[in-house]
Amino acid sequence: MKKDKNPGREKILKAAQNEFAARGFAGARMEAIARSAGCNKAMLFYYFSSKEGLYQTILKEVMGEFFTKINGVLTPDLTPAALMEKFPELYIQLFARHPEFVRIVAFDLIHDPDNLCGIMGGIISQMTHFGPHPLFERIRRWHEQGLTSEPDPLHFMMNIVALSIFSFIGKPMVEAISGIRVASDEEFYRRRVASVVNVLKRGMLK
Repeated sequence: MKKDKNPGREKILKAAQNEFAARGFAGARMEAIARSAGCNKAMLFYYFSSKEGLYQTILKEVMGEFFTKINGVLTPDLTPAALMEKFPELYIQLFARHPEFVRIVAFDLIHDPDNLCGIMGGIISQMTHFGPHPLFERIRRWHEQGLTSEPDPLHFMMNIVALSIFSFIGKPMVEAISGIRVASDEEFYRRRVASVVNVLKRGMLK
């Protein structure tokens, strides 16, 4: 998470990230967060008003960082190749900086998907001016123009997101199967981006 000028609030956010990542939204306890942050529960409600408000703040800060960056990518002259290059890079860099965000999303996608998707949908609608539909329509036009092989914009975007996020969710499983430990360093993520982009271009570009 980005640094906050208020050290008390920053400690609460860090403690909450760990609690939500370990137990999800439903299982997280404000008492545990307060104890980990070294404050009383009243201080949590002073800053965030509710558990949902705290949860939303954590998701919103990371998603805000992401959407700030993609606003510079979604230009009128965006090409399919550029989207396949830029989006995996943005996703993988974001997840590398915020591993707790990946754990929170992965946990609640399994245990509480309706709540998570509802909250994330609300955050996205507040943050974006372009909305999902214009981008999806552009992806559809690319296929009609013979530029891409995937006709469904939903699957087009799911391919990008899935390959990017699996770099983190699937890494422990691949390490266990192969017996090879992979350093989560800048070089690994650079090579991971290049590999994802290669797969996407070979699979969806004409």
